[in-house]
Amino acid sequence: MKQGELGKVYVDREIIFKEGSQGDSMFVIQSGKVKITKKTEKEEDLTIAVLGTGEIFGEMALFDKQTRSANAIAMGEARILSIDKKKLFSSISRDPTLVFKMLESMSRRIRKLNDDLTQFKKNKFDVLHACVNLEDTCTLILEEARNLISADNGSVMLLDDKGETLSIKSAFGKKSDSHLQLSVGEGIAGDVLNSGRAELVNNVSMDQRYKAGTAHIKSMICIPLKCNDKNIGVMNMSNNTDRLFTLEDLKVLNALSFYASVAIENARNFSALHDASEQVLRHATLLDM
Repeated sequence: MKQGELGKVYVDREIIFKEGSQGDSMFVIQSGKVKITKKTEKEEDLTIAVLGTGEIFGEMALFDKQTRSANAIAMGEARILSIDKKKLFSSISRDPTLVFKMLESMSRRIRKLNDDLTQFKKNKFDVLHACVNLEDTCTLILEEARNLISADNGSVMLLDDKGETLSIKSAFGKKSDSHLQLSVGEGIAGDVLNSGRAELVNNVSMDQRYKAGTAHIKSMICIPLKCNDKNIGVMNMSNNTDRLFTLEDLKVLNALSFYASVAIENARNFSALHDASEQVLRHATLLDM
């Protein structure tokens, strides 16, 4: 890497920062292009953005103190200016437009997230709508949730017919507790079911509502599943590690929860119709005999 007059010059494919690394600087592309990639569940590199001259990246490290959520790699030769928190205010005093560039960058990413969610709704609704087995439906929902955000464990818990107990219908994760049951209002999941409000808890040990199962978790997102103004269950995603969930993760799962609820209700209705049909056939057979 060569030292440039202002920023640093990166050669083609040189890594600017890695996913999971600590960050204390944001970056401005003075010339060239930068590719932003992220590891998938299959350990493949997925390109999520290609940025050009004048664009900003890595700015969240100045605000949330979390590790980098993606990789940044030079595409061809690129001159990159790094700005740490100390330099930020002096840079803004010299060039006030930097504030607007940062806001524009964040706004563009939020808009892209909304577009991605809209496309997701169009592509996945028909698949969820067509699934008629309750357990298979819950498994498919978790697979889609897992594709959207990174989590060590996940589960779909549904309310029983009496409306008293939450039990797990599908789960993933080596430490997932498939036998866990909660009453309405019990634990974080039971409280979310009761309130109907999604919650992000990045330190469950500090939450008095948390009820520990066999899985030792550190953070979780809990989303209520609603259909016809009734809370029918919850979807949980959790981490055993120090990796934290974000508000974007919460927003994505909230978008999924509507379609998940419709799919679950369809599967339940189909199951009830199937049972009723079997009873009619059974009675018809008895009458024939």
